[in-house]
Amino acid sequence: MPHVAGLRGVIPELSKLAEVIAKPPALAAGLAAGTLVQDPTRAVYRYHQTFAGPGRTFTRKSFACAVRLAPWSEGLIRPHEGTTAAGRDAELASLRAARAQTAPLLFGVRDAATEVDRIFRKTEGTRATLTFATPDGTTHTLWRVQDAEVIGKLRHYFTPKKLHLLEGHERYEALLAYQAELAKTQDLAMYSSANYALGFVTSLDDQGLCAAARHRVIRGVTVTPADVLTAARRHFIVDKLPGAAADLGKVLGGLGGSVAHQPAFVVVFAKDPDAYKLTLSPEISPLAEGVQVDRALQKLDPVVVDHLFIGRHLAGGTVTTDSDAGRALAAVGAGASAALILRPLSVEQIAHVDELGLVLPPHSTAFFPSIAPGLLSHLIDPNVDVV
Repeated sequence: MPHVAGLRGVIPELSKLAEVIAKPPALAAGLAAGTLVQDPTRAVYRYHQTFAGPGRTFTRKSFACAVRLAPWSEGLIRPHEGTTAAGRDAELASLRAARAQTAPLLFGVRDAATEVDRIFRKTEGTRATLTFATPDGTTHTLWRVQDAEVIGKLRHYFTPKKLHLLEGHERYEALLAYQAELAKTQDLAMYSSANYALGFVTSLDDQGLCAAARHRVIRGVTVTPADVLTAARRHFIVDKLPGAAADLGKVLGGLGGSVAHQPAFVVVFAKDPDAYKLTLSPEISPLAEGVQVDRALQKLDPVVVDHLFIGRHLAGGTVTTDSDAGRALAAVGAGASAALILRPLSVEQIAHVDELGLVLPPHSTAFFPSIAPGLLSHLIDPNVDVV
């Protein structure tokens, strides 16, 4: 059963809030300077992010707490993406150096009855602990809640729940590895902070939970666009977008609509002024073409892009991802071989993947807006309990 609890979070000192938001300090330096402070008692934190979305303003509601770590095999916390060893090792090195988790995890939960909103309704009628705006236009509001009744209700409500890990898969695996390292040096009490992660939990039905694509940037491959596209026509319908390579609006506009709702993406090549929309031909089955994935995933855009296009036509290069399509396109002008601009999966598609016990390729998805950097950190001390 998943276990959520209060934690002694590290948050910005109110008078230094603007300084922290502008440039989040390293944890140790921030604590030493008084820019960051540790809460004197354990708490959970109600969190609102208000931002401009398609046609109107949205508010995503979540709460931050300590989430008990559990191996994937237990099925209490479900991943929807694979991980890379390099990414996991980098996260583990960060945990060892800071002895703290400074970047949170984002979890989703099935909460159709909006019970979590009901639990926090009284809190939201009080004065917020922190309110500020970030350069992306998002307004962030945080309430610190140490009420034992609220924390008790949350613990009771989440006991039978499964949590969907939405962001931070490599960080989560690094936390498990760090927990195992610490357990080798001493016995960890049941409620030791080393057994818990800092997580922000939101409802999968929250209209402010917005999924984003992670676009691919390929470096180190010498390609001739004509050759790549000729070969790709075996599997894809190719539509030229004249003069669109440097025009983000045209690229994103080109992604609108696709043949028979097929997977589609736009590719931009270095030194080519045009962009190209590739749509999977309706008669093509990735499984029949040798793609080794579960049938339920074979026509999801990240799977098609990674296995049937990059793997077949741009292999051998270094692939990175970026949730910002503009930055991905700019990378082509700065020396990258190509950029692939993808459409986001829906929240329901993402949740369905992990409910089937399956995983997408690493770095397939993102969510926006981001949790404010430096807002909340979790010190990991084997001798300190969270409850």
